Amino acid sequence: MEILNHALFKRLTEPGARLAWITDWLLEEIWSLKRYKDLGPGEFLRTGEEKVNQFELLVASAADRFYDELVSPPDLSRRLPGALSDPRTAVVVFDGLSIREIPMILTLADKSGLTVSCVSTSQSAIPSETMDFIERELPCGHIAPSQLSARKELKEKGIATIYSGNMTQPLSGEYESAPLLAWSSFPDATYKDSGARFENHFENIHAQFETVWMNTVQAIKGKKKIIVTSDHGYVFFGAGMDFPRTSSEMRGLNAYFGNDRNVSLKDKPDPPVSEDVFIAHSQQVAMVKGRVRTRSTGEAASKLYRHGGLSLMEMITPWIELKAN
Repeated sequence: MEILNHALFKRLTEPGARLAWITDWLLEEIWSLKRYKDLGPGEFLRTGEEKVNQFELLVASAADRFYDELVSPPDLSRRLPGALSDPRTAVVVFDGLSIREIPMILTLADKSGLTVSCVSTSQSAIPSETMDFIERELPCGHIAPSQLSARKELKEKGIATIYSGNMTQPLSGEYESAPLLAWSSFPDATYKDSGARFENHFENIHAQFETVWMNTVQAIKGKKKIIVTSDHGYVFFGAGMDFPRTSSEMRGLNAYFGNDRNVSLKDKPDPPVSEDVFIAHSQQVAMVKGRVRTRSTGEAASKLYRHGGLSLMEMITPWIELKAN
């Protein structure tokens, strides 16, 4: 396997932090703009996911402590509170956008005449779900993004909020003298579609992104800086892109998690004893670790695009800073 070389294995098993160089590897080698342009969306996804799956399988077997790094809070410079303290700044959160989409962001920024000043990453909350991210980042509690605009906690801080649940409708509202938080339901809302059962849903997301961009980022006026980020990524379960596990190894996981990738310990206090389960005691939640795919019943079991667990692609999120020219 291409990435399973001695140098990488040695680096992965050495003492010390790993998250920074792993993130660099993902951005510069796996989900790079060059690979996106050379391969096109479909092949870009398939070949990238094969390498990430191989790498994370190695992480799970040889450097399991890395998952502790994934649950640590991100750098303060990659958090919403600091970004939303400047009235010249707008933050656009694309719900469920992953670092796979960074090449598309860079392409669209160039088309829009926006200068890219920073290409970096942040991290999702624990678990990697939208409302948990909002609770960590904003003084609003455990609420849905569609409720943000009504929250007095944000208004008292002078933060203007706009929620967009329609990819064809441009942002509208009063925000000229205030920091702006614009939250788009794209692409997370599309993972609920029947098309999310198929690999080419990724290509559909990229085909739709230009329309969404025009009606969100490109529609923002009067801001010097626009930050594009996300609340969580997603794990893609194409053929052969999950951890190999026997039916006996999966029996307890399937029974406990069902179609989900995390479960509240308050609801189910007895998770199965398994190396594939991560217990976040402070959040009282059990999470599926790595690229283990639980299989239950119903339509949700067939979806290839999932989130809520503890994997590289769910937890590491884009953080792109743009300057208006």
